[in-house]
Amino acid sequence: MHADERRTAANAMVVHRHGFALGRCASVNCDRLLAPLALCIFALLLTLPAPAPAQTYPSRPIRLIVPYPPGGAIDIVGRIVAQKLGERIGQTVVVDNRGGAGGVIGAGLAAKAAPDGYTICVCSSSTMVTSPFLTATPPYDVYRDFAPITNMLSVPYLLLVRPGAGINSVKDLVALAKQKPGTLNYGSAGTGSTAHLAGAMFVSMAGLDVVHVPYKGSAQAATELIGGRLQFVFEVVAGGAQYVKSGQLRALGISTPKRAAILPDLPTISEAGVPGFEVSTWHAIFAPGATPMPIIAKLNREIVAAINVPETRDRLTGIGAELVGSTPEELRALVEREAPRWEKLILQMNIRAK
Repeated sequence: MHADERRTAANAMVVHRHGFALGRCASVNCDRLLAPLALCIFALLLTLPAPAPAQTYPSRPIRLIVPYPPGGAIDIVGRIVAQKLGERIGQTVVVDNRGGAGGVIGAGLAAKAAPDGYTICVCSSSTMVTSPFLTATPPYDVYRDFAPITNMLSVPYLLLVRPGAGINSVKDLVALAKQKPGTLNYGSAGTGSTAHLAGAMFVSMAGLDVVHVPYKGSAQAATELIGGRLQFVFEVVAGGAQYVKSGQLRALGISTPKRAAILPDLPTISEAGVPGFEVSTWHAIFAPGATPMPIIAKLNREIVAAINVPETRDRLTGIGAELVGSTPEELRALVEREAPRWEKLILQMNIRAK
């Protein structure tokens, strides 16, 4: 084959490859004119807008993975949001409980799902910024494998003590622990739980030497505190407030940077004696990492609207939650700020999941 013939065949292949059959040229000059034309047409196709998936999304049911067993706080939140979100988008949102390993198993499934918006995950802060650092080989990368949608709500913790223990303030507790190093105990719902890590953060920031005692649940830890076998615990507001109202326990402070509207007279732990202390459990929605931004934006808009429906807002605040409804960018910034902080503490205190 002559050189001109080879060029003609090659150009024809370029044209055919991009969906255009322009036929043979009668002359070499014609062939030379058509080759640039074919390339121009191909370049033009690249500039055409791609179909917008958010315009037709969702066209079928959405799976909402809850990486915890049924009945817990995050499952309750997930079901409340699933119902209202489904009503807004006109599709069923199916709750899929995939518990285990502190939420890591379910979150790992979500991370590996197709990034098409039909699998999303309601994750707690422990699932995203603490549990991955409690195992030697986490099954996902919190920065790469998830697309943030919205941080729906935040749940603060109360620092609780027994009323008859002579501890009336955060400063009293810190002073007692420093007077008796290695003798005070604090309990939690288990090793690696947020309550445990809140206690570990408190101990680290206050420079204390105390002993952590893990239990099988927060109720058991509270019972041990009431019985005098522990000196303090951290408990979420909804659960802790019940013990405070009954007079069984005393709250020394709340774990958030600002006082809570439901407990305006209770100081923050930061202002009461451990400056800079801040811990909360947040519940957020994530999608697989490569989910298109138009879908993320639509889900953000609909979920934020769903949690702000008066009925939904009342149900969520009724369990001690503070509504947030963040943007995807704000949630990403939260993860990037929180993950290194907890990773550092977990390594420093040598905490490992059991």
